[in-house]
Amino acid sequence: MKRHFITIICLLLVGLSEEVEHVAFVIVSQNNDYNDALAKELERNLEAQSQEMQIDKPEIYISNKVFDASADWIIAPIIAQILDKIDKNCRWIVFLEDRTTVSLKLLLDALNKWDFNNETWIGHASYDSDATIIHHFAFHGDPKFFKYPNLASGMALSIPLLKRLRHRLEKGYKQPDFFIDPAHEFSLFVYEDGRGLMIQHEPLFCSKEEPNCATYPHKFQSCEMQDYNGISSIFFAIKTCQKFHDERLRVVQKTWLEYTVNTAIFSDVTDSGIPTLSLDVPNTEQGHCQKTMAILQYALKIFDNNRKLRWLVLVDDDTILSVSGILNLTNCYQNATRSLILGERYRFGVHGFNYPTGGAGIVINRQALEILAKACQCMRPDSPDDMVIGACALEHGLTLVHIPQLHQARPDDYAPGRLAVKDAISFHKHWMIDPIKTYKQWFLANDERMFKPSLKTEL
Repeated sequence: MKRHFITIICLLLVGLSEEVEHVAFVIVSQNNDYNDALAKELERNLEAQSQEMQIDKPEIYISNKVFDASADWIIAPIIAQILDKIDKNCRWIVFLEDRTTVSLKLLLDALNKWDFNNETWIGHASYDSDATIIHHFAFHGDPKFFKYPNLASGMALSIPLLKRLRHRLEKGYKQPDFFIDPAHEFSLFVYEDGRGLMIQHEPLFCSKEEPNCATYPHKFQSCEMQDYNGISSIFFAIKTCQKFHDERLRVVQKTWLEYTVNTAIFSDVTDSGIPTLSLDVPNTEQGHCQKTMAILQYALKIFDNNRKLRWLVLVDDDTILSVSGILNLTNCYQNATRSLILGERYRFGVHGFNYPTGGAGIVINRQALEILAKACQCMRPDSPDDMVIGACALEHGLTLVHIPQLHQARPDDYAPGRLAVKDAISFHKHWMIDPIKTYKQWFLANDERMFKPSLKTEL
């Protein structure tokens, strides 16, 4: 009886060994110390699990270290490089974010249920409850029809599918001009107007931690003990104009503004009752580049006179944010020696540049501020300020870090799985929502927990 039991265990281990030999992992990460550490920890964890299971070490690639593409995060540009790298016996490519938690055994169990010989794509399938602006109102007649992955949950693609996608790219597939949500845009590419396929939902790919999950995104954690004094190192710059003083600024004053220490509200007119500052820049209906550049130059003077300031947070007057979340975020990047811009990353063109979308909030360290304030120029007063910042950052070698907790749109614009771990730091727009209720639902408790009432420093 004992001999039979040992034989069964050996057969199971052999099966797992064969399975992991047929799987390659791509960890999508970014070039900075914090994300480097996350990616390396995930790599070590996968290797440790394989050792505990007494199976071969898995094939693992960290995207920004192995593949040559600044647009690696939109997946398609690195497909050919992946297929050139992997072992010839590979059956599956599993894409993970550096914040994804993985149970290797459960993941192999999940893959074993699906057909690797044909075109197969599995993960945590999401859909839009209503047509949304971040997806250009795609499938507005039936938005729930179209499925796309929650990338932080990971996803697995079979080799036959990836080979077809490579062939399509080689034939000259026209990529979108803008990349806003890589999960949705990659799904449109795979779907090919109905000639391709959509992702299939695999329940073991989870949107948050639950029992028996093969994968799930872990919640963002601050990198050091929360410290109220740290907020004095952050300067919040709010962009507005006269017509929104009563409407939008009232919301800012009733929500997150009271938890800040160093703040200035920049408008096209001076209003001592708020108060606002005017930099003598006429308001424009869109773009706001000239206004933003004036704010950066003004902020640099403030930073020169206050060496305690380390971060500039540039936000719109309809940005809804968590001040405690901003502080926790900057804690993770405060020791960086390079010039950093933190934000929600969009991209202009496959061969173009990344940029931080303005409504989500743009977080700029002192080193980056010095360069942006001195080197960036507007083509026109109403050029899109966030795109100008992105292009300028690329030209001068600044590092743009994507922060998935910063959001350009409202909570309702995202699939529930995208927000399931409840670690959002910002949302944007007051349109068709109650912004005060949104702040209370998502951010108030954490802000109250971290901060005590204080007097703001007048600047």
